[in-house]
Amino acid sequence: MVSFALQTALSSIQASVFGAAPASRSGIKIGCILQSLRRFSETEKGDSRLVKPIATGDKIPQPKTPISLVSPESASPYIQYSSKYISEGLSKTDIFLYPEFVSSAEHDLLVKNCEKKLKRLASSYEMGHFDKRIHNYRECSVGAWLPNKRGIGGHIAEAIGKTVDPDPVDLPDRRPQGGSAGWTTVGKYDGQIRHVLDRVWDLFPASYAWLPPHILDLHQDGEILPHVDNPDYSGFVVGGLCLLGPAVSTFKHVDDPEIRVDVLLEPRSLYFMTNKIRYQFTHEITVDPQQRSWLGQEVPRSRRISLMFRDAKEPAAGWKSLA
Repeated sequence: MVSFALQTALSSIQASVFGAAPASRSGIKIGCILQSLRRFSETEKGDSRLVKPIATGDKIPQPKTPISLVSPESASPYIQYSSKYISEGLSKTDIFLYPEFVSSAEHDLLVKNCEKKLKRLASSYEMGHFDKRIHNYRECSVGAWLPNKRGIGGHIAEAIGKTVDPDPVDLPDRRPQGGSAGWTTVGKYDGQIRHVLDRVWDLFPASYAWLPPHILDLHQDGEILPHVDNPDYSGFVVGGLCLLGPAVSTFKHVDDPEIRVDVLLEPRSLYFMTNKIRYQFTHEITVDPQQRSWLGQEVPRSRRISLMFRDAKEPAAGWKSLA
């Protein structure tokens, strides 16, 4: 899976920067790009989920362009902050929730195509991950769902003044036009899905580069144990579009579990964790009945799919430094 994710990201870069031209004629330093991508790969091989968090009092990484995500009023019934979270004066905007972010038809379209991708790329459930943080799951990355302009390659191209290759149109009655790169790899509905997911990326400044969307399929008996996502693997935000079954996700401060936030993730909802919750809180989805309850009612176990979003870490010298 790691090697596939690496190939997906590289293909996205080649498609958006090189187009139909041979890579050898491009001004991009392939070795630099590969080195950057291998950093992501090596992180996955190490501790992508289980990592020592940024200590309390240490400076939290901040993006060049501030993030301003505010949950709509409709999210209030689905978020519970502990009294200690409130008394510590922590920001409620560090967790973002948008219920019913996609329509029922869009939800069904996403589920259908996630199923197709999983069948081809991750046909069976894994009982354990190398970091022992997730059980009974399967996952894969989908580069075809990331518009070229939003990926690492698109930002490198923009930084050096090159044109970003347009994304292929996937309507069944269309023929490839203009030699768009990657036409043969595009599925029937990938363009429609990109259009839906564009609404997610539009919540953020255009300066953000994104990693390919990641499908995480959790079996009804699966669980995600407490962990902090490795800050070396991705950037400032981690989020997911929730499909199929509901779940309760619990966020706890690494130094004091009484500082916590519980979020009911219903199907069709979108969430993001930023700032301190991104870097100093663990998150989990457990099979423990006490944590799988909401307002005194047990949330039944069910299979769920999360379409995960992570921004890419920009080099300190900027994307142009990779050219």
